[in-house]
Amino acid sequence: MKPDLKSRIELIRDRAPKWLQNRWLRWIITGCLTLFICFIIIDRVYPIKTDLDYSQIILSEDGTLLHAFLNDKDRWRMKIELDEINDQLQQIIIFKEDKFFYYHFGINPFSVIKALVNNALKGERVSGASTITMQVARLLEPKPRTYRNKFIEMFRALQLEWHLSKREILKLYLNLAPYSGNIEGVKSASFLYFQQPPQALSLAQITVLTIIPNDPGNLRIGHNNSFIMEARNKWLKFFGNRGLFDSETIEDALAEPLTAYRHQAPKMTPHLANRIHQKSPNIPVVKTYINISRQEQIEDIVYNYVQRTKLSGINNASVLVIDNKTMGVIAYLGSNDFYDDEHQGQVDGVVAVRSPGSTLKPYLYAMAFEKGYATPKMKLSDIPVNWRGYEPENYDEKYHGWISVEKALALSLNVPAVKMLDRFDYRYFIEYLIKGGFRTIANSKEDLGLSLILGGCGATLEELTRFYTAFANGGTLSPVRYYHEKGEVATDTLFHPGTAFMITEILTQLTRPDLPNEFQSAVNIPKVAWKTGTSYGRRDGWSIGYNPDYTIGVWIGNFPGNGIPELSGSEFATPLLFRIFNLIDDKNRGNWFIEPDDLDTRLVCTETGLPPNEFCEDLILDHYLPGISKSKRCQHLKQYLTDPAYQISYCRTCLPKSEYKIHWYRNYPSDLISYFNEYNIPYEKVPPHNPDCQRIFENEAPVIVSLTEGSEYILFRDENQQLKLACQAEADVNRVYWYINDHFLGSAGVDEDIFYRPKAGKQKISCTDDKGRNVDVRIEVRYI
Repeated sequence: MKPDLKSRIELIRDRAPKWLQNRWLRWIITGCLTLFICFIIIDRVYPIKTDLDYSQIILSEDGTLLHAFLNDKDRWRMKIELDEINDQLQQIIIFKEDKFFYYHFGINPFSVIKALVNNALKGERVSGASTITMQVARLLEPKPRTYRNKFIEMFRALQLEWHLSKREILKLYLNLAPYSGNIEGVKSASFLYFQQPPQALSLAQITVLTIIPNDPGNLRIGHNNSFIMEARNKWLKFFGNRGLFDSETIEDALAEPLTAYRHQAPKMTPHLANRIHQKSPNIPVVKTYINISRQEQIEDIVYNYVQRTKLSGINNASVLVIDNKTMGVIAYLGSNDFYDDEHQGQVDGVVAVRSPGSTLKPYLYAMAFEKGYATPKMKLSDIPVNWRGYEPENYDEKYHGWISVEKALALSLNVPAVKMLDRFDYRYFIEYLIKGGFRTIANSKEDLGLSLILGGCGATLEELTRFYTAFANGGTLSPVRYYHEKGEVATDTLFHPGTAFMITEILTQLTRPDLPNEFQSAVNIPKVAWKTGTSYGRRDGWSIGYNPDYTIGVWIGNFPGNGIPELSGSEFATPLLFRIFNLIDDKNRGNWFIEPDDLDTRLVCTETGLPPNEFCEDLILDHYLPGISKSKRCQHLKQYLTDPAYQISYCRTCLPKSEYKIHWYRNYPSDLISYFNEYNIPYEKVPPHNPDCQRIFENEAPVIVSLTEGSEYILFRDENQQLKLACQAEADVNRVYWYINDHFLGSAGVDEDIFYRPKAGKQKISCTDDKGRNVDVRIEVRYI
């Protein structure tokens, strides 16, 4: 027969080890297991929360406290990390508060028994037997001191020991310890009372911070320092008597005065701190790249500089300094004076959207180099132009006719830049800028046109300064870093290293109009590549510069946006840029960019900047990108067949059998010829073509520059308004013929304008040159 249940139990009991056959021991084990299971269940149902709401602190690169913010409960609770708990602080805390901290399980039974006995003998609570772990539990969940709450506190202490290590519990204590008012934690007390981090505290200061949490209401630093000092010295002597520190160390600590009082939290780099706090408020400790000494020096330079510019009505300035290697911001000035309410000093000029003036031009020419459309010595025409009613002018309202790319950029000429942008299609350039991180341009790209290269768009100092780092970093663009973060930094290649080098060489030239007057003959000009910009209406003055180590952006103007007649980037922003470069990089003047391997040099014709033809005589070296830069040969001369008197030119069709001459004429572009004719600039003209020639030429038709294809023209009925017809033609064209809706209007010289009173409605305008080449545009006329 099978044994019944009772027999089975007796069988198992008889076979068990002797020590398990003891009934009392079995009860104890069963009770302990039951308590443990109950603890696990209650721990799951009522977990202890150890996530603290910290005050965010902003640190410099070397750990200096720059700025701090109250937590959501308006308390100063600055997070202390485990590596900030120095040996002395840990030693004193444990010796004073809980000698057996590393040996008990959150509750010290001997201390509990001792406290119960003392309280019973005295008839009142004279001891709480709290361990450090129990104090942490009470600080996490403050409750009135009753026996019931003491048991809850003990259970919470067990939970802490179950989930956390001893060092983590000690860290919680140091973050929660009360220090009068709304100050909590050793780190907060260290900064607000002693203005230094916990690692730098002396033994005397550490001792002060260990005794205050025992009675924070009465032990208030700055109010009763003599009483605190008396308590401090008592404990220091006790430490000495117990051999915790040697006598010499104790004597030095006893002799240290206590002059501390509560200080305000630092408010340095307020614009940067506020920006970080708004973006990432839940990071308790933010370590920035700010170089505190450079930041303070630059703040002084900018503040004093603007005090002088205020005499000219210029009240604000902003500066951003980026380390090219790390892309970390080592200095950040949103304004010259954060507390200048009269001039809106709390506006952050680093992120304010302003007109960039001419600061985008280097990007345009970099794109031209990158696509092979240009090289530094290649020539462009700099003459008045009209693009569908848009007529840009150079800053000084002067024109150079025929000028190289490098001079056009160095002189910051507007017309060649607009012409280059039109050649690319401005929408392609907009996408290039969007790739470079220009957010305002991305948001308004549908409203932009050719004027964007002259500042007809929005950009920030941060975007511009960051984009110039691509020139300093060989064409590679990386995000700006304001504080240390884990993970890889995404990079983007905008152009070849050779392109960056060519732009840098151009922007390093000193023979340029944006060199400030005060630096024209100065010897302390820093070795730097830079570009200035002045917005329309003289509202913004820019100067962005870089060398191998740093890129610095400077904006100067007025935050309300009112223009100042004297304001220009060259005269007001660049002197400040040079001062900052001389300050931060005075030891690296010999350090400069090395020509990259993807760049080479070639001989080009001085007339066009293109590879020479057999008739080119004057040559010059020019940089180019092999395999990218176009190799079209120079055509600055063109061969013509003329009569002996150079009065008539011939083509092969009408070439006479009698004597004729072969002559080389300058092969100017048609727009440049029109410019010469309009401004009476002498040049050797190609003789008119043989009038008896019957050949019809098909290529190189005239270009109508007025009127504009597809445009609508609105005229007043009561006024005798007329429209102007003008064109540009090749060098060998002498006369053009105008037609309206295929009806002859009249003829004129190439450089002559014709005016006419149009009819309402759609019209076809035709221009035919004396070689039979024709071009049409269509417009619409409306009268009101």
